[in-house]
Amino acid sequence: MQGVNHLSVWVAGIAQFALGAAWYTAFSQQWLAGIGRTEEQLRAAQGSIPLPYVIAFAAALIVAYALAQIIPRLGKRSAASGAKSGLGLALVFIAPTLAMNYGFEARPASLWLLNAGYMSVGMTVMGTIIGGWKQKFNI
Repeated sequence: MQGVNHLSVWVAGIAQFALGAAWYTAFSQQWLAGIGRTEEQLRAAQGSIPLPYVIAFAAALIVAYALAQIIPRLGKRSAASGAKSGLGLALVFIAPTLAMNYGFEARPASLWLLNAGYMSVGMTVMGTIIGGWKQKFNI
């Protein structure tokens, strides 16, 4: 990963993870309705295992590292171009993939909108951070 600003990637990953906490707290009732479970059922199934949070953070870092590889190749590096790249990539790769899966799984469109919306906003935030990070802070 030569030329990748690892600090910007980690900050972007943490920002995505924090956004997820806020997003799914704000939309918890809609999300629970979309997955067809109650909070009690989910808590009983997961117990006190932090695995979903570990997976979410690892996934955020993977996406951030991918953006750090892609954004410089798409053109001028700036916060605005990074934001556009993050949003564009989410809208052409994440949202359609979720839609395809949700269609076959007979999941509600409201759940797709919630999850695809989160990834679209999250990748926009990550792209903004990665695209706008000044190179002199490279690690």
